[in-house]
Amino acid sequence: MTKTTLQSGQYGLMGRPESGYSMKVLAAMRYKSVPHQWMDRFSHNKLFKQHAKVPLIPMVLLPDGRAMQDSTPIIELLEEGYPEPSIHPQDPALRFLSELLEEYGDEWGNKLMFHYRWSYPADQKCRSATLAQGTIAGLTTGWVGKLLGPLFAPLIVKRMVPRMAFAGSNENNKPLLVESFANVVDMLQAHLQSRSYLFGERPSFGDFGLWGQLYQAYTDPSCCAILEARGPKVVDWIQRMLEPKNAGDFETLASLAPTLQPIFSQEVGPRFLAWSNANAQAWQAGEKQTQLAMGGQSYFQKTFKYPALGFAIIKQKFAAANSDPALEDFLAKADCLKYLV
Repeated sequence: MTKTTLQSGQYGLMGRPESGYSMKVLAAMRYKSVPHQWMDRFSHNKLFKQHAKVPLIPMVLLPDGRAMQDSTPIIELLEEGYPEPSIHPQDPALRFLSELLEEYGDEWGNKLMFHYRWSYPADQKCRSATLAQGTIAGLTTGWVGKLLGPLFAPLIVKRMVPRMAFAGSNENNKPLLVESFANVVDMLQAHLQSRSYLFGERPSFGDFGLWGQLYQAYTDPSCCAILEARGPKVVDWIQRMLEPKNAGDFETLASLAPTLQPIFSQEVGPRFLAWSNANAQAWQAGEKQTQLAMGGQSYFQKTFKYPALGFAIIKQKFAAANSDPALEDFLAKADCLKYLV
């Protein structure tokens, strides 16, 4: 175990490099120059258990002694405490679209990454090795750790593969998830041809959410090959977001729409919002499984409470932002509006 003493005013970010949500918060802290210390989850097991309400990372230890989990409210808190440079466009329409992309990344992008990470042998081998090394390093050092690591990795695979079903990764859904990943890479490749970030020359809330999952995908062999072959501009953005910079202004919705709208009309609406809506209805009805049609294909997975709560928050944010006819028009053309009203 490692003992960590935080300096006055410093945030402790407890996570792992294999966690898209941990890296998302780390990138936001770097962008906002938040004083922080990275704390490896496995090396601080006792401290984590003292503060964790759920066994999930990241956990952020606040300067006032409190602890927070869940990357989205953590970044929202950082925005309040460190408002400049802001990650929210001043335009209410752009801000909502950014917030919607953040949720898409957290909830749908995670499914795509998780599917590849634990479905294919090369990816299983790669990621289980780093997780095993981290786990063992948190327990012991020296030759014992080097010996146990290779023995522990297969146990991680055995543990993670059954969890694929919770992320919607099953044989029935596989073609949809594979198609979805290729689609988002292709459309981001077009969108990032002429800009550094999703909404212009500075990172937005949406950048951090989507990037967290695509960065993880890029660190795995299968998705890395797809990204390098189909999305060199996406790779540039992924690498840029490790140390994001304010290089200019957010654009207007009119300038973004030609390449941004396809992402919403082909991915955010018919996949993420359609599933979110179906999951929320299933949760409310007490149904254990969520089923819906996507592009003429069947999609099903376990019903979850947390995405239902997140979907309700997105609808509340839309209601607060829906004073701009341009936003409603954008969402209507993208076939997203029906899920939000």
